[in-house]
Amino acid sequence: MNENQNPHPDTWKAFVLFIHEIARAKGITSETIAKRTGMHASSIRRMFQLRYCPSLEMWLKIIKAIEINIHFEDRESKTELNVLFEKAMTELGRRPDKLPNN
Repeated sequence: MNENQNPHPDTWKAFVLFIHEIARAKGITSETIAKRTGMHASSIRRMFQLRYCPSLEMWLKIIKAIEINIHFEDRESKTELNVLFEKAMTELGRRPDKLPNN
């Protein structure tokens, strides 16, 4: 298979619909997401209508705007993903005990 071919080209749609349902359940509108992200409300609505797949940057902004966390899990339970995430965050200097004192 060519590295540019996606065996599941519509998978992103399920994720968009899932995120949209979370936003609805929390009472967060496209307009609210737009205000929190600096994006256009029409872009948010088009995405929720499955007219295009958002970029990773857009995903991250929307996830932050609707105040949710994403959880990763190793299907085979062979890797301690929390430990790896903490390592990555520490390397970025994003942990309070590693922040410089002001």
